[in-house]
Amino acid sequence: MATPVNSPALQGLRILDLSQVAAGPYATMFLGFMGAEVIKLESLSRMDINRGRARPTADDLRVYPNGEPGERPWNRTAHHVHRNINKQSLTLDLSAQRGKELFLELAQVCDVLVENYRGSVMDRLGLGYDVVSKLNPRLIYLKISSQGATGPEANYGSLGSTLEQTAGLASITGYEDGLPLMTNLVYPDPVVGILSFGALMTALRRRLKTGTGCLVDLSQREVTTMLLGESFLDFSVTGQVAGTMANRHRDMAPHGVYPCSGDDMWVAISVGSQEEWEGLCRVIGQPELATGPRFADGELRRGNQDALDAIISAWTADKDHYQVMHLLQAEGVTAAPVLKGDEAIVDPHHEFRGFWDTVEHPEAGTYKQVTTPWQLSRSPRGRSTPAPGLGEHNHQVLSGLLGLSQEEIDTLVAEGTTGEIPKG
Repeated sequence: MATPVNSPALQGLRILDLSQVAAGPYATMFLGFMGAEVIKLESLSRMDINRGRARPTADDLRVYPNGEPGERPWNRTAHHVHRNINKQSLTLDLSAQRGKELFLELAQVCDVLVENYRGSVMDRLGLGYDVVSKLNPRLIYLKISSQGATGPEANYGSLGSTLEQTAGLASITGYEDGLPLMTNLVYPDPVVGILSFGALMTALRRRLKTGTGCLVDLSQREVTTMLLGESFLDFSVTGQVAGTMANRHRDMAPHGVYPCSGDDMWVAISVGSQEEWEGLCRVIGQPELATGPRFADGELRRGNQDALDAIISAWTADKDHYQVMHLLQAEGVTAAPVLKGDEAIVDPHHEFRGFWDTVEHPEAGTYKQVTTPWQLSRSPRGRSTPAPGLGEHNHQVLSGLLGLSQEEIDTLVAEGTTGEIPKG
């Protein structure tokens, strides 16, 4: 698939997206940013839970702009409008015979299919890889499951919060000598999403060479476990089981976050060499520390980290976290402010790189949207289009792509196979 220079890199690629919640939608969000046509498929009785409840309760209000659900709350939740940007919405009941038939027709005119159900769901529906690949041998089928498509736990489900524990991540996340903690950011979800995108790029490159598609069997648990490579390597060599160590590092010292002026404001500092250590000592006005008996080399600094942290904290406490970053970076010391959400949105570096895009959503209003953590010099991103309403593109896909008549579409709506209003 060749695209013209100065056009989005994946222009002309069509994605059938059955994924829900976070990991899969993140992957297809990136595909959309790169110019792919992404058709998000849901059913009226089983919407993506990113859309929230059809009838919200008082406990749900925080997910809506200004705490207001609106007339169609399923179209304006924060997670939905964020993760499903640059997509079209199609509703089909895959348990209905006609829904299955239309799904298989659609799979034949798509390049990629993405789903993140439990391991056997699509096979039980008669719509798994073995079926669709016979109809479309060029199709790349990305199966993002909790534990992978094989093995004794293949049909287990999970969320990012449970993956942090089953993959071992929680065992090294926490304060020193404290209990394991979760990241509270369901960290596996975006990591799985971006690595799923990378796996698809590999599969597309393979298809360019071979002319055939393939099944990409991606285990979210295995991806998360991969993040702990150093801990596994350490255990295999030394027999040591890694534990929690707060923000400290096995080799670097000082290494942590330090309080700054303002309410709950912090700066991250990491010293990895003697030169950086000497630079930090100059900046804080205590050059004698660089050669003193407690901190002269890395081993001594690691052994006296409590005292070292107290010295640095006393220096940072009355300073702005950006100010600390600039002072230290000027001396070659790795440092950066720990940003709150409202700070990240106006961060000068993000702004300079065009990381944010302003989106005008017809039901959720105007907001700032993250884009991609990379830029391509010859294939710029296209302008963002807002996340779709439920079933917003039913006619466009069913008629324009599959050739159904208006009468056929009306029959599907009457039967509940497609539509724009959720059931239940």
